[in-house]
Order: sequence, then structure tokens, then C-alpha cells
Amino acid sequence: MICPNCGQETDPGKLCTSCGASLPEEESRVVDQNTADVQMQASVTAGNAESEQPVNAAQNTGEVHREDVQDHTSELASTQENTQGQYQEPAKPNEFVETLKRESSHFGHFFWDMLKGPDEAKKINHKSMTPAIITMVIFSVLIALGSYLIANQIASIWSGVSFVDSFLIPFIQFIILFAVVIALVFGGAKMAAQSLSFTDVIAKVGAYTVPFLVLTIVGSLLTLIGLSVASVLVILGLLGPIIIVPTLVLLEQPANGFDRIYVLLGIYIVSLLISGFLVQSILSTFLGGITDSIMGGFGF
Repeated sequence: MICPNCGQETDPGKLCTSCGASLPEEESRVVDQNTADVQMQASVTAGNAESEQPVNAAQNTGEVHREDVQDHTSELASTQENTQGQYQEPAKPNEFVETLKRESSHFGHFFWDMLKGPDEAKKINHKSMTPAIITMVIFSVLIALGSYLIANQIASIWSGVSFVDSFLIPFIQFIILFAVVIALVFGGAKMAAQSLSFTDVIAKVGAYTVPFLVLTIVGSLLTLIGLSVASVLVILGLLGPIIIVPTLVLLEQPANGFDRIYVLLGIYIVSLLISGFLVQSILSTFLGGITDSIMGGFGF
């Protein structure tokens, strides 16, 4: 401000710093007020600056925390990818093996139930077709094996017999015989107007064959140890599927069509004729193999 006494510039206050004269009070008050305003504005500015520092610090902290979270998320994702890469799904069970286990168990129960109570075959239906087929195949294999052993025993003096002639052909022929019996029984059931499906007939023929299969096995074993009378058991076991089994199947239900006696007689005749033809064919092949072995032994 300007001192009114000396005209020199002086600091605001009550006295002039140059001449010492008293300064006007109003100007001093205005100056004081301006000074207070300046100080207040300076303090407000300083306060705003101080308040901005925590906000900036909080923003910086939030950004750092966000970066930490993103880094942690990236690490988790990377860990999950590595874990998924290392994890291997458990191997699925082999369907063929599982089916084989299931059918083997089914066959075991089927065979044991029919052996304990053959009359239970009346309750058998198409659901037991697979174990029934297995039973007939086993029966055919045993017959073919017996034929092979007998042929080798007779022809062992010379040079043996062919596996095809003594085993494979009898096996196929006995399978054909079972197929013929099943077809005849199914045809007889239709002629007698019985409610049996083709798969039901297959299952029942196989079920009724179980006791005759065991009878054939027992008779064969007893024959091997020298008990010749046991051959009767073998013959009975062979005739069972041809004569007795069709009778048991057709007698389960009442006949509403042709009389079952005539139907059974027709089945017996056809079965025996086909069986005779197959047996003759087996013997012809068997004897032919032995003759070839004998001729080969003599150098012909």
C-alpha cells in the first residue's frame, strides 16, 4: 500500500515502514481482510492437495490389487489347463468282455437250474435262447471230439486220420441235426396250434438237452475207464435230443389243431431218417479216412 504521509510503498499495518506515520485504519482492515482471504484460500488449496493424495493412493492401491487378482486368475487358469491336460478319463470297460461275462453268468445259472430240475424247462422262453444255443454247441463239440478220439485210436496203427474228417465234419453235421430238430418241433407246434415262437422252441430244446448232455459225458467217461455197459448211457444221451426232447416240448401245451400223437410220429420219422443219413455220412467219412490211412501205411 502507499503511505499518505511520505508517498512511499509500505507493508500493510498500522504504521508506515518508511516514515513511521500512522496508516489509515480502513485500508489496514481491507488489507487485513485481503490477507485473511489469501491465507484462507491458501489453506483450502493445501487441504485439497492433501485430500487428493489419499484418493490417488487408494486408486493406485486398487489398481495394484486388480493387477494381483488378474495375475492370480491367470495362474489358476493355467493350473486348471495343466490339470486337465494331465487328467485322463478312466478307460471304458470293453463291451465285448462285459457281454461275455454276462452271458457266461447267465449260462451258468441256466445250466445249473436245468440240471437240478429238468422240469423247470417248461418255464423257459426266448430270454434263455443264448444259453440254450451254447448248450447245443457244447453237445456237438463233445460228439465231434468223441468221434475224433475214436478215429485216432483205431487209425493210430497206421498214420492217423484227418482232423477235418474226424472232428469238423461231425461237428457241423450234429449242429445241422439240432437245427432240423428245432425246425420240426416248431412246425409241429404250429400244426398243433400251440403258442410257441421259434425262439421259444430254440430255448426249450436247449434246456431239455442239458440232462442228456450230462448223461453223454458221464457215459463217455465210464466207457473210457473200461466200463462197456456205460455205452448205453451214451446211446441214450444221443437219442434224447432227437426223440425225447421234441416229445417233452410238444406235451407242454394242449393241442388245438392236429393231434399231438400224429405230430410226434411225423417228427420221429423225419428226425430218425435225417439222423440215419448224417450217421451214415459220418461213418462213410470216418471209414474213408481210415482206409486212406491204411493204404498210405502200405505205400499205396
